[in-house]
Amino acid sequence: MADLDLQKFGDALESRLRELGYSYAQAEAKWPETDRAMLSRAINAKPLSAGNFLLVCQMAGLDPYAFLKGAKRRRVTLKGILKQTVTEVVSREASGAGR
Repeated sequence: MADLDLQKFGDALESRLRELGYSYAQAEAKWPETDRAMLSRAINAKPLSAGNFLLVCQMAGLDPYAFLKGAKRRRVTLKGILKQTVTEVVSREASGAGR
């Protein structure tokens, strides 16, 4: 499953604010749909909703796809599932004991 690299996003946003010379308060004033708490969460690599993530990217002029991490696990296919080893069902030696 794909995920967002929140640390990379936070670093890029912090860099962008520094580049623009904006404090949190100035950014909030220039970008009225945002607020200081949202900007702080983003910079500190805390999760944002998808809508807020896209909003901050749009306001800051950042490419949201630059922070997308691809899947790290292998793709599961039917062919792969059929090749898996299955443990054979056997009767237990002490079945019913200890009940």
